[in-house]
Amino acid sequence: MPIKLSEHLGVSSSVLKRKGVFDAFIGLDSRLFVDPLLLRRLRIPEFRGSRRKFERHFSNILRLLAASSTPDDAAWRGARRRMVFRETRGVSLGYGVHSGNGNAIGPVLGNQLLQTASEIVKLGITDPVIFELLGLFEEGFGPDRLSDMTISIIRDDLLSYSERVCQQLQIRTHTSVHTSNRDYRVAAGPDGRSPLVFVPEKLLLPLPVAFSWGDIDSVVAHNQLLRARINELIGGIWRRGTRVSKSDLKAALLNNPASLNSLIEAYKGNDAVSYDFEQDNLGIILWYELGKKFAARHPIQLSPSRPANINELEAVVEAIIEQFKRNIEQNGLNEHLYNDDGKPRHERFCQRLFYGVADSYCKANNLDLSREPNAGSGPVDFKVSSGYEGRMLIEIKLTSNAQLLHGFKSQLPAYEDAENTKRSAYLVIQVTRSDRTIRRLVAVRDRAISDGKKVPKIFVIDGRTRPSASRRR
Repeated sequence: MPIKLSEHLGVSSSVLKRKGVFDAFIGLDSRLFVDPLLLRRLRIPEFRGSRRKFERHFSNILRLLAASSTPDDAAWRGARRRMVFRETRGVSLGYGVHSGNGNAIGPVLGNQLLQTASEIVKLGITDPVIFELLGLFEEGFGPDRLSDMTISIIRDDLLSYSERVCQQLQIRTHTSVHTSNRDYRVAAGPDGRSPLVFVPEKLLLPLPVAFSWGDIDSVVAHNQLLRARINELIGGIWRRGTRVSKSDLKAALLNNPASLNSLIEAYKGNDAVSYDFEQDNLGIILWYELGKKFAARHPIQLSPSRPANINELEAVVEAIIEQFKRNIEQNGLNEHLYNDDGKPRHERFCQRLFYGVADSYCKANNLDLSREPNAGSGPVDFKVSSGYEGRMLIEIKLTSNAQLLHGFKSQLPAYEDAENTKRSAYLVIQVTRSDRTIRRLVAVRDRAISDGKKVPKIFVIDGRTRPSASRRR
């Protein structure tokens, strides 16, 4: 189980909140991102010039591109150097699973982004905000990359902020971080050496806007004319009945500079608001608190406490799954599987909720619960291990997931081969009214067993909410 920043520092979460610091998970991505638009309204002293610094960085790149006559001349190389970003260690925000570090932007992706920016410059558009919209056009560049670019550019501001908060909280375990400006003394991670970079809550969103065509509405929500113009531009694509790809949108906008300019202005006028951690509608923090609470309220005694073989390990894992099932079906945990509007939360929330509950049980029984190990076939949700030979995989799906059957047919068997694992569990949480998908899943399993195939064991949990007793008929 990852620990929260407050737990590691030995301070309360409320103290960090008063300082405005996001209480990050150490060693686990929070799937949050620094949105550069939010820099405009941040009032923390260390960040007063951060937005100007961000814009100046990309304005310099645009000036170099405008001065470049051929790719790879001196001006182009200067621009490319500024488009290469090293990862910033110690920031637990993005997509990274096994560390809290960000994703670097290397020369290949940097050059790709410059090519697109160069095309835009040739249209006479030189607003640096275009770099915040490149995710509309470029495969491989999404909100996590934009966040990492932003963090890299304002790194000194983040370190200065982290240093000040550490001093105010009288944090004892420090490590030094050297930049071109100066050395910073910040909190050290659990290993005593790695830095922990604090990020203000007011800079964070689950996803920055405008990284696919489907997200454009959030940019042009109050600009009906622009929406109509862009719909007209890509109307032919929609009529073909195909999904609008990034390359389609790129071609449409680059062939219509007026619409691209309007999109830029609409984006700049977007009233960006940071994520509301008090409400936490996406359950970004909630899963952790619920996991600890329900495991403490409903402890279980696992036997054997030290599984000696795969059969004993399977029995222990199934006991954990059955307790998780009781927590949802009988102990009220199902109420937290839904947002206030009654719609199911994202599947990732349910996966992490299981993580929060199961890890407490695993720790008590000396079991290793790994989150999303990657053995070459792609990520699986969990791997439970006891020694070298005893390994069991767990995949969790909601009945609302269109890939539920696909996951059963192909994903877990492939993971079993990659991980050299003999057992696996397919945990299905029912959040839809109909059980048709579950019936189809069981039919697929039965056919596979009849064909002599090795299949995961299915566990079905009824996560549907029920009316109170007074409202039942």
